Amino acid sequence: MVEEQKRKNGKRNLRGCKMRKILFLLFIFPLSVFAGQIGDDVEYSGYIKNEVWFRTNTDTSHQFLTSFKNTFDIGIEYKINDDWTFFFHPRYFYDFAYDIRDDDVFDRNQEIMGHTYQDEWLRDCYFDYISDNLDLRLGKQQVVWGQMDVPILDRVMPIDLTNWFLPDLADMRIPLWMVKLEYSPWVNSTIQALFIPDFEASRVAPPGAPFSFAAYNAFYDLQQSLPQIVDPGPPPVYLNNIFVDSKTPPGQFENSTFGLRWRSMIEDLEYTLNWLYGYSTSAYLYTDPTVSVFSIFPPPPPGEVNSDGYRSRRHKRIQMAGFSFAKTLVNPGPFEGLTLKGEFAYIHDEPTYYGTSGSREMTRASDKYNWGFALEKNIVTNWLVNFQFLQFIADRRTMIDPSTGISYRILDTSTYGVIDKIENVYVVKIMTDFMHERLKPEITIVYQDDNQGRIVPKVVYELRDNIWLKLGYAHFFGRPDSSNGQFRNRDLLMFEVKYTF
Repeated sequence: MVEEQKRKNGKRNLRGCKMRKILFLLFIFPLSVFAGQIGDDVEYSGYIKNEVWFRTNTDTSHQFLTSFKNTFDIGIEYKINDDWTFFFHPRYFYDFAYDIRDDDVFDRNQEIMGHTYQDEWLRDCYFDYISDNLDLRLGKQQVVWGQMDVPILDRVMPIDLTNWFLPDLADMRIPLWMVKLEYSPWVNSTIQALFIPDFEASRVAPPGAPFSFAAYNAFYDLQQSLPQIVDPGPPPVYLNNIFVDSKTPPGQFENSTFGLRWRSMIEDLEYTLNWLYGYSTSAYLYTDPTVSVFSIFPPPPPGEVNSDGYRSRRHKRIQMAGFSFAKTLVNPGPFEGLTLKGEFAYIHDEPTYYGTSGSREMTRASDKYNWGFALEKNIVTNWLVNFQFLQFIADRRTMIDPSTGISYRILDTSTYGVIDKIENVYVVKIMTDFMHERLKPEITIVYQDDNQGRIVPKVVYELRDNIWLKLGYAHFFGRPDSSNGQFRNRDLLMFEVKYTF
């Protein structure tokens, strides 16, 4: 009864939060009928968007309506003087699917998935200083290093994977408070330095959500099936003998992230050299069988529960070094207009799971070598074709447990499925337009080893200068223990209306 009352009170609070957001939108909406400028020093732009996602297959673990999401986004730029500007960019959303649907899974996940989570309403908030040779940006912002649809060098920002890779990468990145300094010693050359005292973990969908990871769901089910400590007391209350402690890096200078990037040109070849040192944005599960849960919490009554060890999710220090290049061929001939892009990243000491299919047995540091190249060209006038090939290479396929001598295979982080030492990914994107660029269809195909991947066609139609309609579909295929295949019964029909101002 107590838990039920808490749930009802929580839903009432969330509905109150929803009403406040609706009132905010009704207040701010009149701004959109004016031009995007207030005086000579303030400019703004933004959008109001509605997204509706429907399930199209028969997996009964989720109902038909997946999302009924409404978003308000506005960016405001204030020019302080010729050198300094201030940019402020809030974004709010509320997903009415969590009110329309009445089931335990959606009620449990409403706090994270149903509306803007904690302080993530603030996307950007920074001061810009711009001069001939030196640019400085102070505040909450995004930094983009990569060019690929599957991130290789683009590891500065944590990412939001609550809806897998269906949103645009720009919307998936989680901004951080930082200092970004760019100095140009000569024309077409820039050194960028990053100091990031802020830390945010990458986000994944909570257990039971439409795009929650198979490994996360399995571990949650295990927790719920066993007695566990939920209150250390006194007296202690026991609900589960598996204790999971999430450890984030303490907010100290030595735990900050540091980055350097050199960007320059050799004739018409653009290249970068990149270095990043900081904590991994993803948390990894570790088990210490020598530590008893009850050394942390009071022991249970005799014979009630036996502890099987202490587990924690930790972020580990990693180091990345890499480079990228981009070149467009301009000489007349069949390859004129062809753009070539490439990236390489070496990641030192990245945590990696090892075990058997469906079961993580150990987590160990591993070196990774990831690279990819892309070919992009307009063909038949206005058909843009982009092909990408990427490889993700681990330094070892197996790991031996020194305490047992058993050899374990490398595992997929999201499913605990066995993967290869070298994982290949192919991406094909085709885009075009009709009706003087008012109708824009495109399709993205991602294919990975073991016959798994996703196909996402979509079409955007410009109904008016500031009203856009989008219709899309997402199809997933592959084995249930593969990264895309875990969502093979969660195909979606997506519809969006967007009003820009």
